[in-house]
Amino acid sequence: MSRIYNYQSGLASQINAFIDEKRALGCKYEKETKSFWELDKFLVSQDIITPVLPETVVLKWIERRPNEKRKNQRWRLNFTKRFAHYLRLNGYEAYYPQISISSRDDADFAPYIFTNTELAALMNYFENLPPSRQYPNGHIVFPLLFKTLMCCGLRAGEAAQLRVKDVDLGRGVLMIRTAKHDKPRYVPLSVSLWAEYEQYFQKLHTASTDEDYFFPNARRNFHHTNVIYDRFREALWHCGIEHKGRGYGPRVHDLRHTFAVRCMQKLQKEKGDIVTALPYLSVYLGHHNIGKTQVYLRLAAEYYPEFLQNESNYLGDTIPTWEVPNENN
Repeated sequence: MSRIYNYQSGLASQINAFIDEKRALGCKYEKETKSFWELDKFLVSQDIITPVLPETVVLKWIERRPNEKRKNQRWRLNFTKRFAHYLRLNGYEAYYPQISISSRDDADFAPYIFTNTELAALMNYFENLPPSRQYPNGHIVFPLLFKTLMCCGLRAGEAAQLRVKDVDLGRGVLMIRTAKHDKPRYVPLSVSLWAEYEQYFQKLHTASTDEDYFFPNARRNFHHTNVIYDRFREALWHCGIEHKGRGYGPRVHDLRHTFAVRCMQKLQKEKGDIVTALPYLSVYLGHHNIGKTQVYLRLAAEYYPEFLQNESNYLGDTIPTWEVPNENN
């Protein structure tokens, strides 16, 4: 169930109306409700008691914060633009910022691609978790949950919110319903992973209903992504894999990046022509468009130089080359 926020600023009614309009158009608007709650608190701190959005307040709200990632500032900027546009269309005084932040400005984004040795160490850690009195099934749930992230390239939230009805053990297929951009999709399991799913089901779900979560927490609810992240951090520490701080990785999402890059490498070896296979990988990963998948061409070339050599004649300049910058410059 979605959390309900009680907005208090002079724009509270307009915020609620804007959210209602978006949801009426079919948008989930979950993350945005929390963003509005943060904006609303900021507006209260700025003494906004009437339905106006002044320039000075907007500029202060969208300025980059200490140690903030560029993509987070871009999200806040674009979110504010949409709301300001709505206010102006409905006759309210609102400043619309003309600045923009390109995704190319996210220079701090550096996916971490795990090695086979690191992946094996992580799985060994999860498969040897001791039983816990607080979470009796944790040592059963977490190994398969994290193996699913590694072997299927799912987003953490997609795996966490799988229900029993979403797992077709007859065909070895997962139905991803709570997908990004509302793009549900089917994800087939490998033969070995399929077998593990069947064994897991016999241990945990013989008495479950279709609506029960497939990877339940101690209260039979789904695991919040923060919990998955915390368990992942513990695994990194036990495996001796350095973590550079929250937001800098390795991140849980880097398991998905690793999966995609490995798929690129495997497709190149088996098919030779990676370009024709790219749309299939895009659909499998649940990308909004193929441009998101093409990013992995660069990553595959970076982590597997032979990939670049094998594809260069066919792809031309599609995969860029670069030199490591001189650290003395």
